[in-house]
Amino acid sequence: MNIAPLPDHGRASRPEWQALWMQYEPVTTPLRMVGLVCDIETCGDQTVIYVNLPDGTHLVIADADGLPDRLEQVTGWRIGRSHHDNPNFDALVFDSTEGGEHEGQGADVISMLAAVALHLKTLPDVDTQATGTKLGKVLLASGQRFAVAVTGVNSQHAAYSRMISAPVGSQPEAVKAYSRQTHLLEEDGWKAVHEQGGADWPLTVWQRRDVVVLVFVTRLLLL
Repeated sequence: MNIAPLPDHGRASRPEWQALWMQYEPVTTPLRMVGLVCDIETCGDQTVIYVNLPDGTHLVIADADGLPDRLEQVTGWRIGRSHHDNPNFDALVFDSTEGGEHEGQGADVISMLAAVALHLKTLPDVDTQATGTKLGKVLLASGQRFAVAVTGVNSQHAAYSRMISAPVGSQPEAVKAYSRQTHLLEEDGWKAVHEQGGADWPLTVWQRRDVVVLVFVTRLLLL
């Protein structure tokens, strides 16, 4: 697997560009590993990552506005797909910023890249589809993601399901998050009526008045 080259422009030799590039290598490296040329550009006060796709379009990766100077300061990802000459390609690919469709994913890099891989596989260009497949394989080889999920029936007797913790990189982290979340439920007047799964894959059923929820640790499917 050949990694895509670094951008070929004068900014690449500047310390401020190199500092940003190093910060966002966890984002750009998996993309470059499947042959996608990436660049970081700052225009005014906004910094974004550009990713050139085989079909002539490109992705723009940012936060709610621009990217902060440090990866750890990212609160969520907003990714758009565009074409320099054809606005018909403009589309929102992923939005885990506050209020976005994928808000529950937060700033998790792997979940964001998995969404990119899925999107690329839906595009009509066969080379772009193949790149999405390769990216998926890279992500599957790089690690897993876990979360705490809740599913149940609300007071209007409507079913719902959601994650109540951001995706984390290890099962022990997810178990700790599960303990915190179930403790909060207990403090809020919920009663545990069933428990199983032990310490590795804990699962509990909670009830408060006529509302019943199931809380559990789950492995996230990246693709």
